[in-house]
Amino acid sequence: MKTELRVAGFTLSMGTRRRRRALVIVIYLFLSALLCAALLWAPWALGSVLWFLFLVGLINRVFFGGLTTRGLVGPFASDIRPLWFRDDPPPASRIDRWIWRRSPSRKDLQADEREDRLRDRVHYRSYRILTLLTYVVWGLFAIVRMGPFLGMGSLPFDFALMVAAAVAMLALTLPQAILLWTEPDMETEG
Repeated sequence: MKTELRVAGFTLSMGTRRRRRALVIVIYLFLSALLCAALLWAPWALGSVLWFLFLVGLINRVFFGGLTTRGLVGPFASDIRPLWFRDDPPPASRIDRWIWRRSPSRKDLQADEREDRLRDRVHYRSYRILTLLTYVVWGLFAIVRMGPFLGMGSLPFDFALMVAAAVAMLALTLPQAILLWTEPDMETEG
């Protein structure tokens, strides 16, 4: 896990657990507000939910990591090699240096045994939670489809769609968030 987060030219120190937890809380509050705004703006439009999920994936890659070499969490797989990484030295112009970054070495991408065990444990925790939430979403859509159920009114489709989008948001971000939340303070190098 990295101790510094670089976003838009700014470098933030994330070596302490308190700062990482604050980052996780701020990101989840922002994503929750974004989901509410998307569903209040056009709750009947599936496009607003798709835009929301696209932004969740983008925020996850930039801040949390885990799926790419960016973010605080290192890549879960050691063979991640994005298209814009090249093995040869970057060209001389500034624009080309910005677009074609140097590829991290295989040594930097490989995790040790402790990190592998920790990631396996985090994935196990998160997918147990997601399994339960998947059953909840399935039940909500079943109630929406059946209509009035045992004297209850039927649930609106918009509510079930909002819950499904929230579960999809958690599916994309929960392993990395648990890892950032539970890791102890890291020592700074140098």
